[in-house]
Amino acid sequence: MTDQSPPKVSIIVPVYNAEKYLPKCIDSILSQTFTSFECILVDDCCIDNSPAICEEYIQKDRRFRIIHNKKNMGSSLARKMGLDNSCGEYILFVDADDFIDSSMVEQLYSLGASQNYDLVYCDYYRYDKTGNVSQPKVPLLSDDFISNIKHCIFDLNNGGILWNKLIKRNFYEGVEFPQDGYNEDQYIITQVLFSTKKFGHINTALYHHVYRKDSWTNNPKKQWARHTGITNNFKKIFDFLKKHHVDDFSVFEPELSLRMKHLKNNDPRAVKNIVKRMLFFIIPFEPLQMKLRSLYKRFYATEV
Repeated sequence: MTDQSPPKVSIIVPVYNAEKYLPKCIDSILSQTFTSFECILVDDCCIDNSPAICEEYIQKDRRFRIIHNKKNMGSSLARKMGLDNSCGEYILFVDADDFIDSSMVEQLYSLGASQNYDLVYCDYYRYDKTGNVSQPKVPLLSDDFISNIKHCIFDLNNGGILWNKLIKRNFYEGVEFPQDGYNEDQYIITQVLFSTKKFGHINTALYHHVYRKDSWTNNPKKQWARHTGITNNFKKIFDFLKKHHVDDFSVFEPELSLRMKHLKNNDPRAVKNIVKRMLFFIIPFEPLQMKLRSLYKRFYATEV
């Protein structure tokens, strides 16, 4: 990539207190076999050593840039800040505590550019809290918007994730990035799927999504905020669908009802969840908590 030629791909990484994981993430981007990219690191008012780590990489490679937010905005708006300051033809978002295969960008871009796809996506690895690795099934996209929403947004899978998708920049025009965290990906992807028509899929796991006990998503102290974020973002999804003439929501069944049941079961105000929090507070040791979780799940016959 020369000074005169814009990058083909913009890789955007929102960063917030990720000093323990950030070097592995950035190293995986630095090692990409595809070279025509820029990487925008968005410092979302970190209070750890993350900004200094970013600065080190900026000195190593001119394709890396850093943006310092004036106030903490959350992952969604930090992504939007990176998007607004990027110039690539395609956009890829990577979380600061994850990492990617060295050929991920090359494979996604090569397929997208050769077939003029609007969106290209790949499979991924998921690392759980014990370090075990699985490869979840990724729902396939079609040219039917209703089917895509059923199986990627309302179904209880990870089809609505953003970070395994390379998307043409112009399809983000007019897309709202919500302020509420958690499940914001589903709202963003809902908007993108409404305008995209041509999809490419690479049946290979190229993204590594890692469970972090201390992440915002898994912090038990953030349970109320998570539930509020989920509720608000799903309301935005419903409002968006209504606005675009999806009047009969029965077309999303049975996935929609199962999703709503899941949200209700995870409401922190539900009696069973209050009981769970009390028991986990009384029994602070994780091995015992895991046994208790198994008994609790069997008793309520639902996901917890």
